[in-house]
Formats: sequence, C-alpha cells, structure tokens
Amino acid sequence: MMYATLIVQAEADKDGEARIALAAGLAGQFGALLIGMAARDLVPPVTAPLAGPVVVAALLTSQAEDIQKYLDASEQQFRAITGKQDQRFAWRSSIDNPAKAFAREGRAADLLIVGRQPESAGSRPSRHLDPGEVLMRAGRPVLIVPPGLSHLDATRIVVAWKDSREARRAVADALPLLKRATSVLVLEIYGTPGDQEDAKAAVDDVAGYLSRHGVAATAETRLLREASVSAELLLAAEQHGAELVVAGGYAHPRLQEWVFGGLTRTLLGHFPKCCLLSH
Repeated sequence: MMYATLIVQAEADKDGEARIALAAGLAGQFGALLIGMAARDLVPPVTAPLAGPVVVAALLTSQAEDIQKYLDASEQQFRAITGKQDQRFAWRSSIDNPAKAFAREGRAADLLIVGRQPESAGSRPSRHLDPGEVLMRAGRPVLIVPPGLSHLDATRIVVAWKDSREARRAVADALPLLKRATSVLVLEIYGTPGDQEDAKAAVDDVAGYLSRHGVAATAETRLLREASVSAELLLAAEQHGAELVVAGGYAHPRLQEWVFGGLTRTLLGHFPKCCLLSH
C-alpha cells in the first residue's frame, strides 16, 4: 500500500503555510496528489426580537460573502506554496462545519493532515477544525501537525503500542511511512511489573509483523515512571530521536459526543511531535 492522495487542512491561518509545506513535502515523497481543503460554516445571526426574515437573510448573505473571501484567500495561499500549474495539487472548499466537511472529503484520500485545534476554539466549531472529530468521522488515518512545523522526514518513528483494535489499525495505516523509515521502535508502556511479560510478547509480535513487511523495527517495553503515559512516551520518542509517533485513537461515545482517553487528548492537542492516529 502507498499513499496516492493526501488532503491537508490548508487554511489561511498563522500555521497554515507551514502545514501546507509539510504536506507538499510528504506528497512529493510518495508521488501523491495533494488536495488542499478549507471550510467555515455560517453562524445563525443574533438579531433583535422584532427583526424579520429579510434582515436575517441579509446578515447570512453578508456572512457567506466574508467566508468566501476567507476560502479564496486560503486557496491563494495553497496555490502560492504548491504551484498553480502542477497537476499533483488540487483544491476543495466548503461553507460547512469544518470537521464534517474535512471528514467527508477524506473519502478521496489515504491520509488526512490537520493542525491542532486552537486552545480557544472549543466553542467555535463553525470556524475551527476539531481534529478529534475528524478522527472519529473520517475512517482514515489523521496526521496531527504541531504549530510551525514545515517538514517531516519521519526517518525515525515510535509506535505507541496498546493491544487494541485502534492500535492495529494505526500500524496498518502507517505502513507507507513505516516502510520508508530507517528505524521504528514499537513501544508499550505498562503500569505494573506484572504486566511486563504480556507487553513484551505483544511488541515482539508487532515488530516481527513489521519486519516481515520490510520495516526496520525493534521492540521495547517500559514501566511507567513519568507523571503520565504521554510524558513517558515523549521521553522515549526524544531518546529514540523520533519525528513521528503512531498510535491508536481511543474514545468512548457519551451523550453523542466522543470522550477521549488521556493519551489521545494529549496527542491531539499538546504533543510536540507529529502524530499519526487511527480509530
């Protein structure tokens, strides 16, 4: 399997330029089509109690025009970075909920590349793409890019293993990147000494599976000693010199919303390295 098509969140925000450059670099490595994507949604206007439908319609029309200007500016930025005439690049945009639109367009791609949701964006899903919602909706692997990062070689990768469906899916989805890496560490972090034997058997199996796919994989287990699993994982990634972490994205539905586990929340929102997540 190879990545033949990538989609990148290509909005005209402060991190968009770096994210597009990173995605273009990955597309070049795989000879893939790169689709730039941007979306913003209309917000029902707050009007006076006596405002009629004509007033509301006028406000929505004005808002749609402003959104279209933003989408046009996003396309201009994408084209400026990737080159207008290169047929390996394409553009899509939508006046729609960003996460919903991005997940929908993911049907055309092997990998979705997004940035982190801004800290202040939780109450503005019409304006800011929620990477967690994309992960749960898209049915595709999602690459989360930290702010300002414009290049990813991914020559050294850590697979954050947990014996689950999501982790198995992530390893399979990441194979094109794992095969290109010079060093892949399959790591399970366990909580008590009694868990070590099972953890070792699991990571040995995964490393063997990857090796049979031509991946330069080794296995390691670690007893949790840091304050959290994410801190232990970051320490291991730093020691391995890894640029990318591959992991399953774990969540449970509650009241029609997805509630993520602690590690997934960190990988989505705070981890300083690129993370490829699958659900």
